[in-house]
Amino acid sequence: MNPFEFFTPTKVIFGRGMLSCVGEEAEQLGKKGLVVTDQGMVNTGLVGKVTGCMDEKGLNYLVWSDVVPNPRDTDIERGAAYAGEQGIDYLIAIGGGSAMDTAKAIGALLTNGGKCEDWYEGNLEKDIAPLLCIPTTCGTGSEVTHEAVINNTKTMEKDCIWGEKVNVRTAILDSEVLDGLPAGILSSTGMDALTHAVEAYVCKASSPLTDGLAIQSVRMIAGNLKKAVQTHDPEALDQMLAASAMAGMAFGNSDVASVHSISEALGGLYDIPHGVANAMMLAPVSRRSIAGAPGKYADIAEALGADISGMDLLAAAGAGVDYMQQLADELSIPHFSDLDVVDPGDFKRLARTAAAASETFDNPVLMDEEDFRSLFEELYRQ
Repeated sequence: MNPFEFFTPTKVIFGRGMLSCVGEEAEQLGKKGLVVTDQGMVNTGLVGKVTGCMDEKGLNYLVWSDVVPNPRDTDIERGAAYAGEQGIDYLIAIGGGSAMDTAKAIGALLTNGGKCEDWYEGNLEKDIAPLLCIPTTCGTGSEVTHEAVINNTKTMEKDCIWGEKVNVRTAILDSEVLDGLPAGILSSTGMDALTHAVEAYVCKASSPLTDGLAIQSVRMIAGNLKKAVQTHDPEALDQMLAASAMAGMAFGNSDVASVHSISEALGGLYDIPHGVANAMMLAPVSRRSIAGAPGKYADIAEALGADISGMDLLAAAGAGVDYMQQLADELSIPHFSDLDVVDPGDFKRLARTAAAASETFDNPVLMDEEDFRSLFEELYRQ
């Protein structure tokens, strides 16, 4: 067995109705907080529910609701400047991955200074400002990972502030916040969590600890995603929220792989939502990766509930990939060829970006620039 490390410093509070403890948790983090969110979250009333709990404790805070999908370095630097001017010493993120990544990055600049580009090498000198995360989707797992993914406006690619100093102090996982989530967002974020679990399990950086979290996350997602989307059943939402966090702990301590190499290239150039990009690329990339880890892909097929009786490893692995695609189709995830923004003239650039991504080198089968380009061409023709 290869040596490995496992790092999970985040306190996780889980349960329906547990949002009510946000004031108690926040008052332990600092004297003046900044609630980092987007206007959509404000409009739902969820932000008001959180700040109401803070008001009951008499806490001092401000709300910054300028989070955008695929957060840009310029937005983050503007948020950090505002937080610094206002004397903020802790943060609360309410939202999906964009809100949590934005808050992490603002927290990094608050304590370390500089601009985002100064800290893309895992070189933070100080821990980020204390951060409490309230995820409002069941996909990113960002509440338990050690990175903030950022759109670099100079390169039009994704960059990342990462490392053990990028840790969330507390995460409150309350599935009541998912009760009103539209089916489309539940679908794409749920498939995002599945992608995290699958890639954490099959990638070359996996370990027994991450394997256990990842494969159980696959089982939980397979058993609950469609029910959560179709009925918003509370238990199914609970299961999805827990599975998302488990997948986050898994890939945060192993890695992701070439599905993410592509989704980050697409998100950087076209601003495609991360969950949608992962969901539509999961099966196609997995199919090309089976040869590098057939036993693990067969495990995934079994965890998904695919019928693999009497099959050898390769056939079972293929059946699991078929199941992934079937699930994506049932959840109305678009295909690559459905995206109006995609330009075949960009395929070489996208392939170059994906091939250079660090997670590419942990994919079970190493994909080079030509492999990515040919995959784009194949999917575009479908």
